[in-house]
This record gives sequence, C-alpha cells and structure tokens, in this order.
Amino acid sequence: MNEPRVSRYQYLTDTNPGTPAGELLRRYWQPIALLRDLPAENAAPLGARIMGQDVVLFRDEQGRPAALDRKCIHRCADLVLGRVEAGGLRCPYHGWVFDLRGKVLEQPAEPPAVAAAAMNRVKARAYPVHEAAGALWIYLGPGEAPLFPAYPALQGGAEHRYTCRWHGDANWLQASEGNIDPIHTSYLHQMELEDESMKGRWGVFKNPARPELSVAETRFGVRLFTTRALGNGGESAESGEKSIRITNFVLPNACAVGGFEGYLGDGGATMLWDVPIDNVSHYRWEFIFHKSGQLDRDSLEAQYATERDRSGAPHLRDRMWRTKETNYAQDRESMKEKTFLGLGPCFSVHDVVITQSQGEVHDQSLEHLASSDVAIIRARRQLDEAAQAVARGEDPRGVVRTERENDFRDMVVYTGTLAAGVSKEDYVAELERRTDLFALATAAAE
Repeated sequence: MNEPRVSRYQYLTDTNPGTPAGELLRRYWQPIALLRDLPAENAAPLGARIMGQDVVLFRDEQGRPAALDRKCIHRCADLVLGRVEAGGLRCPYHGWVFDLRGKVLEQPAEPPAVAAAAMNRVKARAYPVHEAAGALWIYLGPGEAPLFPAYPALQGGAEHRYTCRWHGDANWLQASEGNIDPIHTSYLHQMELEDESMKGRWGVFKNPARPELSVAETRFGVRLFTTRALGNGGESAESGEKSIRITNFVLPNACAVGGFEGYLGDGGATMLWDVPIDNVSHYRWEFIFHKSGQLDRDSLEAQYATERDRSGAPHLRDRMWRTKETNYAQDRESMKEKTFLGLGPCFSVHDVVITQSQGEVHDQSLEHLASSDVAIIRARRQLDEAAQAVARGEDPRGVVRTERENDFRDMVVYTGTLAAGVSKEDYVAELERRTDLFALATAAAE
C-alpha cells in the first residue's frame, strides 16, 4: 500500500499567530489598509484582519496613524466602534482611552488613585505603522521594527504609482507562487490585443516561443531570468539574440515584475504582495510604478472598475463581481479567437480566479512539479530557510536594518534584448550599476 505523499513545505500555508510561517511573515512590513480608507481628516476607526489577527487602525486628532489589537483590554469590546478623542481612541463600553502606543490615558469610571495605578500597570498592544505608496503598513513582529524597505516601486508620489488591492478567496502562498511563474503568462493571459496602446502595455507576453528559465539567489529573494527566441523561428540558435525578462521573488510574500507600466519604457516595475487575511483568504496588493510620472492611471482605473463588485457596498469594493457559482462568467465564445481564459482583459482577475480554482488551501502533495517550476521550488526552500532562521532568533533574509542595506538598485526589473555572447549575469550586473534606472523624473515623495 502506497504511503500518502506529504509536502515538507505545506506548513507555510498556516500564518496564524504562533505558527512558523506566521512568525516569519510578521518579521516584515506588510500593507494592511489603503490610505483612501483611513483619510488624514475625520477618519473613523477601521477594522482589519491580517494573518488571523484582528487589529483596529485609527488616526488621532493630529492625523497620526496607529494600530492596536481590536479588542479592548478592559472587557474585550470592539474598539472599531470607539471614538477618536482625548488624544487617542476611546472605548465605547466604559470610556477607557488609549493613545497611539497603547498607553491608557483615561479610566473615567475608576477613582483617581486606582486609575493612576492601573494606567501604569496595563497597556493595550500597539504595533508600528508606516505610510507609504498609498498604503498603511504594519509591523506585527517582536522587538524593534526593521527599516521600511526603499523598494523602487514604493518611491515617489501619486503621479508615479497606482495602488490597489483585490480580495482573493484562497491561501496566500498559492497566490504568491503564481507571481513567480513566468510560464503562465503565455497561456492564462493570452488575448487579442485591441489597439496599439494595449500592444505596448502587454506585448511582452505575446512571444509564443518556449522560454528558457533560470534563477539566481539575491539578498532579498530570487531573481528570475526568462529568455525567449526572437522572431518566428522557434528554437533559439546558440548565437542568436533573445528577449530577456528579469523579475524577482521578494521574501516573504512579494514580487517585483514588469506589467502595465511597461509601455512607458525603462524605469518601471510592478510590485505585488499577497497578504494573508487568514489561511483561506488574502489580499493581492498591487503597486504599479514608473519613474516618469506618466502612468495612464485613468485607463487602468477604468479597466479595473469594470471588474469590481457592483453592489456599492464599501466592504465589497476590493472584490471582483465574478463568482465561482457562475463559473466566473467565463465567455466561451471569446475563447475561440480573442482570449485564452475567457475572462476579459484584466490580468488581476485572471490571477485571482486561477488561484481560487486551486482550492482554498492548495494541497502540495497532489502536485507534480516540472522544470519550469524552478522559481517556485527555490522560493519554497528560501521560505523554509527563513522560517528556520526566525526559530533560531535571527533576522531572516531581506529584513533591512541599515541604510546601506536599504539601497535596492539591485532589485532589477527589466525587459530587453540579450545580445549574442552576453551572459545573463553580465547583463543584469550592468543594469545594477545604472543609477538612472528608477530615478524619479520629478522630485516628489509621499
């Protein structure tokens, strides 16, 4: 009788508090809310769930953001129902007030002497937060938070970047692995491009030649090289030119790839984060960046708007309107000539649907990996090694502690032509030396 197969990396799907993978992901800054949902003025407290953990986000009267455990430490009332006043967040049940760091400022029902003693003894759990790239970020780990990473795609102001997120009903890991699978772009995202602007944005994915894949480890994760023969000749000759696409897995749950911004030429990148809500759902965060400040944000927003939930309910606006029960409204007629998947032109929808189709939590014991899965295999190994480092009390790979480490010019995202006789390693080394690759065209910061 055959023994059931067990994947040694299945544990990575469980990110609840206290789990090895949960402890790993908590060592890095994670996006938790769009700044649109926590405006600088008159913001109501906002509840958020991340890695099976519930927090409340709020701004004090001075507009400073904060994050606390969602339940009041007094009698466990929901602080999302609280009032922003008196220098912090007031619980609606008995009036306790907590400041940005969780310190108790008021216990109005207690005698002054009792309250003074108790306020020095009890404290709500607070978490470091950081505003960047249109999102509020949170650090849920122990000790001092690392430096916020200065990734190229998180730089600049609103003109340089488009930020959004999508809700996915699937585990974070299978979604993250889809981002470092260059093969799927030749199938899942294939479509008849309607005009020249679309061809400019997505034409990189039209080359039908079988790709050659290789990976290299970096200080922040894994670099992926995808090369394809140019022209219609099929297999690439040893001495011929090839197209080359350089993308990155960024520990523990992000990637840096080329996407929508590609039509603007060099100097762009899209970073994706797949952040667990719990073990069966996640948010796919998108940070689409170009140094020129010329992103066609209106076009992108218009396309995304056609795929968003149409109910108008605020808590559903990060979901797509397509549902599993209707087979995601797949258009079989369009599959004959226009699209491979039949779900319209939105790549984000393609990715969310296909990862949901794997099940809420993909069972790795059922898969049969191939040579084209080299990046996924390496990423799982790195995640495993990073979790072991955390268990030993060490910082995992990619955590930034010094300003020198926080220079990410080596996070190269690029699509170009690899000349005959030039190695991939020499090609990317030259790109790493370029100081202008992601330099902002205008001086702006957010």
